[in-house]
Amino acid sequence: MKNTAQLGIFHPYSIDGLIRLGNKFDGGYIVHGPSLKDIDMLVTYGVGYNVEFEKDFNIKTKAPVLAFDPTMKDPRVFRDKIRQGSYLSTVKQLRWLLKWMKEEKRLPDHRIKFVEEGISETDNASYKTFSTHIDEYQLSDKKLMLKIDVDGAEYPVFKDADIYKRLDNVVQLIIEFHDLDKYIHQVIETIENLATSHTLIHIHGNNYGEPFSYEGKSIPNVLEATLIHNSYLPEKNLSTAEYPIHELDSPCDKRKADLPLAFFR
Repeated sequence: MKNTAQLGIFHPYSIDGLIRLGNKFDGGYIVHGPSLKDIDMLVTYGVGYNVEFEKDFNIKTKAPVLAFDPTMKDPRVFRDKIRQGSYLSTVKQLRWLLKWMKEEKRLPDHRIKFVEEGISETDNASYKTFSTHIDEYQLSDKKLMLKIDVDGAEYPVFKDADIYKRLDNVVQLIIEFHDLDKYIHQVIETIENLATSHTLIHIHGNNYGEPFSYEGKSIPNVLEATLIHNSYLPEKNLSTAEYPIHELDSPCDKRKADLPLAFFR
């Protein structure tokens, strides 16, 4: 198969009822509104001091949220930034942390449980597999929304075949894929593997990073993808929408224009 043909896997399928949850700009994602009523819990990996999506989910569904992130209070993160000479970035992150400490006290108001663990392909002190968390929190009989935004750590997670065995109760799956200039073939492989249970219904390019050229096509280096369980889409027709979708998508960086997406056509 030619590389340009492979890019067609990024073409979303058409579905009615797309809505936006979370911030208007960075931190907001497009989801399928009608199926929210079927979801018992949102499981989020990668909080990054921003729970506007999780709060909005709870407001609309009244369902609880499990939010995982081991990095936000980790002193090693700050130490490494200082060693790299990233002083301005360190100060900015310290401000985020101070704001988060106040925000964390209000999380129960939106039924959000924050856990200082992350997702990985193996279990260790700070990271667990998705299967381990499913069993630990007794989620195997729950209908879930799963959101994964872990700055590149998604690739070993989806390289592990075991995760695909635990996705049948995931109604909607949101993944932010990073560094596509390095990992585009792995992203293609991941979406192909997910197709046995889930269908791509929306994509959006994160405009904080610059797009790159691949086979003569301009592709965002960071891509937000929303997938839905195949049972919600018995008939599949490719979307005819122009991306980003007017009055639905918004640029992550509001100071810059959103990224036009046509590389999959």
